[in-house]
Amino acid sequence: MAQCKLTPQEFIKNSFTPQVAVICSSKAEETCRKNNLSFTELLQPFCKLGTEAHYKDLNGAAVSLRNFKISLQDINYRPPQPVLARKFLNTSVNDVTESRMHTVSIGDHTLQVPYSVPWFEAWRDTFLQVQFPSDHEFMKHFIACMLVVASTDDNPVRMMVDLSQRVNDLQMSPKLPKWFSNNVMRYYIIIHETTNPNHVHAVECYDALKMSYGTHNCFLLKTNSRRAKQNDDQLPDPWSQFISAKIQCSGSSTPETSPSTSAMDLTMDCADGNGLTYHPLSPEGDKLLSNNEQEIDKVPNKMNSVFHGAWLSMEDVEQLKLLIHEFCIRALLPFVERQVSILNEYVANKKGVSRSLFSATKRWFTPHKPGGSGTTNTAMYYLDAPELQVRRLGDLYFMFGNYPAAFQAYHTAKRDFNTDQAWLHYAGALEMAALSAFMANETSRKTLDYMEESITTYLNICKMAQFATRATLFSFECLKGRSLYGDAALQLIRMTSEESDLRSALLLEQAAYCFLHSAKPPMVRKYAFHMVLAGHRFSKAAQRKHSLRCYKQAYQVYENKGWNLALDHIYCTIGKQANNLGLLQESIESYAKLLSEQSRQSPQQQAIFLKEYLTIHNILNKKQIGGLSNQIIYPLPLPLLDAEHTKVLVAPTLPLRIPGKVPAMGITLLTKDDPADSHRWQKLEEMLIQEAQGSLPMIFKPLVTLFTQENCNTNPTAILGEPIQVLVQLRNPLQIVLLLKDIYLLWQYDDGTNNLITNEIIGTNTDQFVKTHYTKAVVLKANCTEDIILTVTPLAIGQVVLLGTCYSLVCSSNTDEQIEVKGKQVFRMNERKRKNENQEEKADKRLHINVVPPAACLQVSFCEINPELLRNELQQISVELRNVGNVALHKVYMATSTPHLLSSCDFSKDSHVLDEDVDLESHVAKEKESRRNHITSVPLPNNQLDPGQWPAYIDLLIYYENIGAVSTPRYRLVRHLWNLSIQESINVIVTTQRSCNSTSSERLTLSVTATNMNRTHHPIGTEVSVLNAALLAEDWTLLNETVAPANIKLHSQESVLILLKAQRRSSKKNSYSLVSLVPHKQSLQYSNSAYLDFAKRNEKNRINVFDTSNSDIENTSNDKKVDATLILRWQAHVIDSKGTRRTVYGQNQVPVYIIQAEEEEDEDDYLGPVVFFDNKQDENLALNKKKEEELSMLQRQVSYNLIHPVKISHDFTVKKLCILRIKMLLHSIAETSLEVIVKTLEVSSPKIPANYRLTLFAPHSSKYFRWIKAGSVIKTIAPMSSEVVELTLAVLSPGTYDLGSHIEVWCQKQSKPETAILQTCRIQSSVIVTQHCS
Repeated sequence: MAQCKLTPQEFIKNSFTPQVAVICSSKAEETCRKNNLSFTELLQPFCKLGTEAHYKDLNGAAVSLRNFKISLQDINYRPPQPVLARKFLNTSVNDVTESRMHTVSIGDHTLQVPYSVPWFEAWRDTFLQVQFPSDHEFMKHFIACMLVVASTDDNPVRMMVDLSQRVNDLQMSPKLPKWFSNNVMRYYIIIHETTNPNHVHAVECYDALKMSYGTHNCFLLKTNSRRAKQNDDQLPDPWSQFISAKIQCSGSSTPETSPSTSAMDLTMDCADGNGLTYHPLSPEGDKLLSNNEQEIDKVPNKMNSVFHGAWLSMEDVEQLKLLIHEFCIRALLPFVERQVSILNEYVANKKGVSRSLFSATKRWFTPHKPGGSGTTNTAMYYLDAPELQVRRLGDLYFMFGNYPAAFQAYHTAKRDFNTDQAWLHYAGALEMAALSAFMANETSRKTLDYMEESITTYLNICKMAQFATRATLFSFECLKGRSLYGDAALQLIRMTSEESDLRSALLLEQAAYCFLHSAKPPMVRKYAFHMVLAGHRFSKAAQRKHSLRCYKQAYQVYENKGWNLALDHIYCTIGKQANNLGLLQESIESYAKLLSEQSRQSPQQQAIFLKEYLTIHNILNKKQIGGLSNQIIYPLPLPLLDAEHTKVLVAPTLPLRIPGKVPAMGITLLTKDDPADSHRWQKLEEMLIQEAQGSLPMIFKPLVTLFTQENCNTNPTAILGEPIQVLVQLRNPLQIVLLLKDIYLLWQYDDGTNNLITNEIIGTNTDQFVKTHYTKAVVLKANCTEDIILTVTPLAIGQVVLLGTCYSLVCSSNTDEQIEVKGKQVFRMNERKRKNENQEEKADKRLHINVVPPAACLQVSFCEINPELLRNELQQISVELRNVGNVALHKVYMATSTPHLLSSCDFSKDSHVLDEDVDLESHVAKEKESRRNHITSVPLPNNQLDPGQWPAYIDLLIYYENIGAVSTPRYRLVRHLWNLSIQESINVIVTTQRSCNSTSSERLTLSVTATNMNRTHHPIGTEVSVLNAALLAEDWTLLNETVAPANIKLHSQESVLILLKAQRRSSKKNSYSLVSLVPHKQSLQYSNSAYLDFAKRNEKNRINVFDTSNSDIENTSNDKKVDATLILRWQAHVIDSKGTRRTVYGQNQVPVYIIQAEEEEDEDDYLGPVVFFDNKQDENLALNKKKEEELSMLQRQVSYNLIHPVKISHDFTVKKLCILRIKMLLHSIAETSLEVIVKTLEVSSPKIPANYRLTLFAPHSSKYFRWIKAGSVIKTIAPMSSEVVELTLAVLSPGTYDLGSHIEVWCQKQSKPETAILQTCRIQSSVIVTQHCS
């Protein structure tokens, strides 16, 4: 806790020193003035005895006095008037320098508190000095008087008589000064200058005085024994500290008597012209002071440059000390002994005789407790009343160190005063009794209660707050001396009021230190709270320096406690006081904390804080700039910059958007790829590199142009002349709108020679290294976060480090009152470093950008399309490629993860051939095949694209390399992503059935059902017209035999059934056949190759590594083979919600599977239980499966159908047998010649084919028929051809006969019967025979 320089005992002793008056002749004063001192000031440093003094009490016991001190005062001195007294009090506090701070640890708190409180001590001393002497006590009354004349006076002895007479006149006057008794001790001094040769005259005058007044009451003071201009060392100046602390009022003295020697020449009239109307500490003085606060600072300190004692030698100083010693030992103490004896004798003689005017009646009829009656102090005493003599005796004992005797006297007096209801006297006696007990080390709870009762009596009954304050100050010291800090704090707090802000502030501050020094336990929060109260009262008393200190000390407790409103009050006050004191930097730091996200102030208050902050910051900037041309930019508290969300993009800018053109989206600062998207782009890049460069590097690292907190461990690489874009996230934590102007990036450029250049200092020319782009204005709404994109363009090779953002913060939207301050926010990337397990921390390098030489730059633009497409709609997209870089480029490739949705057939030189024999068992072949599916090379003029050149419009997408093999970067990428909204168009279902009436070759019937899926009440309406149908297959071609309505137009939810016929080709050929479904010829909107390419992209031998339904390319060969693809082309008229009409074209590609009869049955067969095998059996299973597939192919080499009438009418009564001629048409799909064996089975044969379906006949088919010439027929069939076999059937009775179930077809190689294999082709051919009715 802050301690006072004096102990409580020393303070109390110095506060009640014997008062000695001094009266000088004019010549004596002139002699002293040679040293720039009055006689009183000359003796002031030596008023304390250096030796122990003694005097005897009534019992003859010696009373020793240590460090005895007297107080000298000019006889013409008057306490200052009220307003001036308050100025002295304010000045005493304001002029004291602050004490050094030291650290105190209390619990979790570490506090900085001052070592001492010199401002409180100065105010306390001044407060005691400015008090007027009172009649109820005698401590401030003169007990002795020094009469001083000079040997140079015309008649020193006569002058001494005149001075003595004037003292007599003053003693008889009821006005100031006050005297201890009528017979005060007088001490006669003659000042003689040693340099004056008339020494005999001085001695003669001294002898005459001794004869008249006694030897011990006279002194010859020899002084000024050296010249002021002598070159020997001068004495130290012990007088300065006393002169600076001395308070005098020159308005009461006159030049004819004793001119004022005040160190401060202050004259001021009272507010109402009456010098004694107001007490020095009355509340009216505060009001008067408030109008004159600034006048205190204008008082010149004239003594600061004046040296004192220039005419004094060491011998003269010893003479001054001897004077005080002789005065105290030989004159004052013997006089005190006599006074004690006289007073005791007087009190003993007058004891029991009341001299009070009304005491006889009051003692019997009034209560004896303070406040018992409604009246205040009504007792009046004569000057020689016994009660006052007892009080005078107690004061005499107290001033001269006999504290036990003083306590007895005060105790006796307080009982008399209580009896007489003289409450002012009573309170004074209680006060001094408590102090006497404390000084005598006999303090008890009762004596402490004396002081408590004294204070309450002063306050509540006497209504004299100045004496209550004085008593509180003494009680505070006594309680501190006994470590009763809690009681001391309560007494100090009680004395705070609205009457005096300065007094309340000082007492509250001391109460706060008491709470801090309390041992059970230290009350830190009470300390902080009362520090805030003290700071507030200091502020009201215009003591800004001390107000600032108190708030800063309280802030140490409230910091980081979550008490935001209390902190806001502290921040605001610290900011104001620091601003008033010229501490602008500290002021803006405090105001900056008011603008944090923890602020709970209203929007209006936040706006006021912001304006105040910017105003002070503006003043500080003007002071710091001075005459300098370069200005340093300082950080601002608003807005907040979230460095972790900063993104850096080193990529070319998008081309300008023109009507009808859409630039490639590329990678932007707003790109947010999820892990799946990132993996897709990296896989495409990997495939492109392998295709373009032939092989992948040992360690593949994808090209990164967007750097975020996820990939911040590498330095970005920027191209010379290409922009560096930075996304900065700014957050406004306040509830008011913030306006930012002229926002740009701060950077530092290093050319590699440690020559650092930065734009952080305003006024430097840096445009030749980095071009800085400005954002004109940004408005941040209340409590919002805004992403701002800032750009710089490097113009020199080296490294560019991004430091932060610079902007001007504006506080008002009114242009006439706008206050703007330029400031910055710094990127602090290392505040939260990412840590990997068992690895060291990795630094964030995304802001350290390496600048490399120029490179090729490809700009890609697409034609604009409607994003709302129908399902299976075709859209032609034109792509414009333009090299805007300074270097040529080559090897332009396009890759897509959806090759089935994007066709590049218009410029592709080597389209994918379907019939190419690809060995998909090889992993390398599969990867190559997948790249052929996803990647397309873009042809360029002369195999390169020079700067500023572009080819004709093409329909595709993007990868390119720099023409230089060692350039950095070697390759670059351009992204584009279409976000399309797909609406339903038509749904196509295709079913196949073998034709049974084909007479020449194998035919297929395709049943096509097309349905318009557009909902009836959908905002977008579509009308679909089916144009034509095409079949893409190796073995089949469409015949121009269709069954369909003319002009097919499907409205919402309408369907149409179309029957198509296909015929097997004689040889395998990868082509397609087209059948028109409209009566007139319809021109195609797009090239025929585009339609065909989309159909081809549905083939299963196209490997799509991004197909989630078949993610493992190893299993692609196991998929079921598509026999053909049906293409249904259509035209649609679309009407959107706005009524806009458009015509679009599209096609549906439907895979066609020709399913054999046995396959249809297998689909419903029970697969049996699941059996798990171990790993050793996997190879055998794979081998067996391969054999089964080979056997299945051999069992499907020949298909057939029977040609016969469906229904026959025969008269069995006339002719018992009905003979039927049947043609059996055999079709070979093998690529070699085969021998086909046709076997007819008897009806009675127990052998029933495995695929025989009994459910086709109810209850069963007829069995009354025989094959004529039953047996085997052998035919040789050429590859991919057909043969006819003639069969004859004899039917015995009417019925339905299943012919297909009684025929077997075997195939074998020529002349190799052992290779005969039964074909699995089974037909459902039946004939109905009826009885003819004649």
